[in-house]
Amino acid sequence: MNAQRIEDLVTAYKILLNEDVLDSFGHVSVRSATDGTRFLMPYALPPSLVRAEDVVEYTVADSQPVDAAGRKVNGERYIHGEIYKVRPDVQAVIHSHSPAVIPFSVAGVALRPVVAQAGFLPLETPNFEIRDVRGNGRGMQITDIARGAALAKTLGQAPVALMRGHGNVVVGSSVKQATVYACYADINARMQAAALALKTPIVVMDEPELFDPSEFDINRPWEHFRQKIVDADARKSMDRTQFGLAHTQGVQAG
Repeated sequence: MNAQRIEDLVTAYKILLNEDVLDSFGHVSVRSATDGTRFLMPYALPPSLVRAEDVVEYTVADSQPVDAAGRKVNGERYIHGEIYKVRPDVQAVIHSHSPAVIPFSVAGVALRPVVAQAGFLPLETPNFEIRDVRGNGRGMQITDIARGAALAKTLGQAPVALMRGHGNVVVGSSVKQATVYACYADINARMQAAALALKTPIVVMDEPELFDPSEFDINRPWEHFRQKIVDADARKSMDRTQFGLAHTQGVQAG
């Protein structure tokens, strides 16, 4: 049962990289389909290298690997474990350093839904402040249970929370939903910033304009984003083939 979830997880990494949501860091996880007290996430490696065999199983209770097989596990796994712990509805978690979103976490300007496809966003996206829980520790990463629990509290029942100067966290009822939400959170941030650059104040969505997630067809944007990476791979293959042919012809002509 987890095979399909892991396949979607790997696809999510490719989509989020292609849409410039993930950078050299960031991570995606999915709750185990066979044991809800565990979740699946790749070990610590660049998102562009993630494969199905890189996935490690973790326990929700303490975010520790069941068997890392000697591999370095992700230091921010507590983001995922603590959210799964308090949100039984959540089946997937994404943490990214989306460049379009980060400015809203530091500028004192709330991220608000402005485009129809981002109607899943709350009227004002919550913003996690690491200083409230950092104590004597250093850095801005979520590297222990206390920080993870504080982030989960800020997220509450929302699908998205900003992380001041660090990025955002997006959750969903599936890998597909979380991935689509992460992409449209980034798109919405870009559109909101563009509108604010033109004129203030701007018109944002109100509560009746938000959509019911059960009525939003996740498969349509998921397949759109997925096809873009399939097409990109096909183009690369074609380019390599054409280059090989041209190179061979060039040699013969010479």
